[in-house]
Amino acid sequence: MFRFNKDMEYALISLVEMSRQPGDELLSARVLSERYAIPYKLLARILQKLSSDGVVHAVKGPRGGYRLAEEPQNVRLGRVIKAVRGDERIADCLTVDGNCAQEDCGCTIKPIVQVFQDKWVKFVENTTLEEFARSELR
Repeated sequence: MFRFNKDMEYALISLVEMSRQPGDELLSARVLSERYAIPYKLLARILQKLSSDGVVHAVKGPRGGYRLAEEPQNVRLGRVIKAVRGDERIADCLTVDGNCAQEDCGCTIKPIVQVFQDKWVKFVENTTLEEFARSELR
């Protein structure tokens, strides 16, 4: 079964926390690390990736931290995945352009793998950070 790795879990936890901050209030990597028992260096690396992609805004300095760069309803799960993990496919055999390494050999699973890939892409492109934040409150 498909599952998020720790990087994705920690990214989503951090983003949900940021979405709950009033106004332009910042959250530091140290506070998030301590609050959720996340290894600090790992979290700092994840937040840097999110900052480089423009998902979060980083403010340097002793009172610095992170905040969302956009409203939670505008942050798509697919963008977060790409920022944290890069381009990913459901199966290693499918390339980003939909080609299959085994296609010339008459691959027998590509059609169903492609259907699953397409559904996954549709899901992550239509799921927002706001949905993650709301789901925790239920």
